[in-house]
Amino acid sequence: MNALYKYFTTPIYYANGQPHAGHIYTTILAGILKRHYFTRNYQIKVLTGLDEHGESVQEKAKENNISPQELVNEMSIKWKEIFKNFEIPYDIFLRTTDKSHTQNVQNILNHCYKKDDIYFGEHEGYYCIKCEGFLNSTEMDENKNCIIHKRPVELRKEGNYFFRTKKYFSEIKKLIENDEITQQERFKNELLSLLKNFDGDLSISRPKTRLNWGIELPFDSQHVAYVWFDALPNYVTGIGGFEAAKNDVYWKNVVHIIGKDILKFHGIIWPAMCLSLEIPIPKLLVHGWILKDGHKMSKSLGNVFSTDQILNYGTEMFSNYIYRVTNPGEDIDFSWKSYFERYNSDLANGIGNLVSRTLTMVQKYFNGKITQYNVESSQKEFEDISSQMKECILKFNQAFDDNLFANSFLELDKILKLADGHISDKKPWKLAKNNDAESLTQLSNVLSISISLIKTYAYLAYAFFPNKMLAVLNSIGESTENICDFNKKSENFFKVNHNFQITEIPKLFVRLDIAKELESIEKENKTEMNDKITTNVPLDETKKFITIDDFSKIKLIVGTVIKSEFVDGSDKLLKLDVLINETTTKQIFSGIRQFVKPEEIVNRKVLVVANLQPRKMKFGISEGMLLTAEDPSGKISPVYLSEDLLDGSLLV
Repeated sequence: MNALYKYFTTPIYYANGQPHAGHIYTTILAGILKRHYFTRNYQIKVLTGLDEHGESVQEKAKENNISPQELVNEMSIKWKEIFKNFEIPYDIFLRTTDKSHTQNVQNILNHCYKKDDIYFGEHEGYYCIKCEGFLNSTEMDENKNCIIHKRPVELRKEGNYFFRTKKYFSEIKKLIENDEITQQERFKNELLSLLKNFDGDLSISRPKTRLNWGIELPFDSQHVAYVWFDALPNYVTGIGGFEAAKNDVYWKNVVHIIGKDILKFHGIIWPAMCLSLEIPIPKLLVHGWILKDGHKMSKSLGNVFSTDQILNYGTEMFSNYIYRVTNPGEDIDFSWKSYFERYNSDLANGIGNLVSRTLTMVQKYFNGKITQYNVESSQKEFEDISSQMKECILKFNQAFDDNLFANSFLELDKILKLADGHISDKKPWKLAKNNDAESLTQLSNVLSISISLIKTYAYLAYAFFPNKMLAVLNSIGESTENICDFNKKSENFFKVNHNFQITEIPKLFVRLDIAKELESIEKENKTEMNDKITTNVPLDETKKFITIDDFSKIKLIVGTVIKSEFVDGSDKLLKLDVLINETTTKQIFSGIRQFVKPEEIVNRKVLVVANLQPRKMKFGISEGMLLTAEDPSGKISPVYLSEDLLDGSLLV
């Protein structure tokens, strides 16, 4: 039998800050994929790490009054510690300051330069320091702000080295159309659009007069490699360099797991580099963003949830929510309420309850000994359940092969539904009251089937919940030494460790009091906000105040809410149409859903910030802000005005 290989990589993350939930989303997914394919006897490598060069790192080090190397050394320790807390099973933690990486990048630069794929030229364009790149018109708003990072871009003009990216566009277009870069249809279309709007060749260097924190070009000591030409080769550094990648079995089976915001770099620039290097083109698995209140999470917007909060509630809760609610590519609009509800329904009331009730009945009715299924007593039932399980396992594995992880949860749910339904139909508690042999055989079969279903669920779900599923398997006497056999073992459905003595029922998922947890989160958020206010009091007391000129910039206008409705996919937002004069209506998304019913605000006079820059949200464009007030209990209410006021009246 030929060996099977998989090589999963995450992006290497910027070393100018600590991990947030988006980084954890990507990196845990790599771990899930590693565990799943390992249970199918694949040889696996997982690479993650830090992008330690570039202007943003240099600036951060300067702010902290330390050298860039000191900064990235500190950040490397912090990132590794957090990944350790999340038990992420990576094989390679690559840092772009590693000597092996420096050498690989310089080898790549030399190769492309000798091939005449690198040339010197002058470039002028709008640059986003957070993106570490020049943006085209579709990547900025009308005010020259980066659409992703919501900050102004800079107009820059300088002499740089360029990589002949456009030389490879026709080949890249074919690769995209033939599903050889990604099979995700929406991102294929986006890549084709990006290709069409790509502005010129890629600038790949920065003069040392502006940036000296980077890998020096081997053919010009006055320039350092631009961060993406330094960062992207990390994937081949991890398997021995670009020359090794030409024939490496892992590189032939590489999948880059990335967020959609870096699609251009991985779906156009990196394939062009790979074509120049004459190495196989990697596949992309692109996921969406974790949104909160309709926006990508951002510290500047104050809509983040922290890695500490994720760890506090357990990685199982995170995995169940993030990878269950949607397949990669779609955004996830996070709310604590739905986060806790899914945990209770899927885990506490799902597999947790099934394991507890089944093992309790085995202890009660058979003195804790697992019984063997009696096939002769019910051949049809044996065949029906075996057939259903065979289909579930097949579809579960196929969901992983298709990168449709939410679909794999559907198969796990089928197993739970079958087990719960079987127990409800057969009513083992009633069978136990009878003393005849037939009832005892039926009782034995019911619990044997339930144990078999638990075993199958645990072997499959190990990829998502490794520690919990190992506890389940150990509690029913399954050997967990050879994890690479787990998937195969799940196929031997009715083969259980009969006569195994159950000594302990694992406490898997304790049901949460959702109202209590939400109250705790709210208090935590308010404490954090108060801490920020306290710690950020300016030294200059006059800066507490704004001037009349500052206030005059805000245009507050009276309007009438003529339409109000819930926003599908959001627990917080109402969509409002506000009439601000006879002919003009503004669409506003307001986070008042928990406090105001749609019909309560219709035909009411409200106050609107009318000159706020429109915000592009997942659900549409919000064209202003509704003024609201919050009482000491945390209840939010719109500021309602007198019916006598005319629409369009200004607050002066």
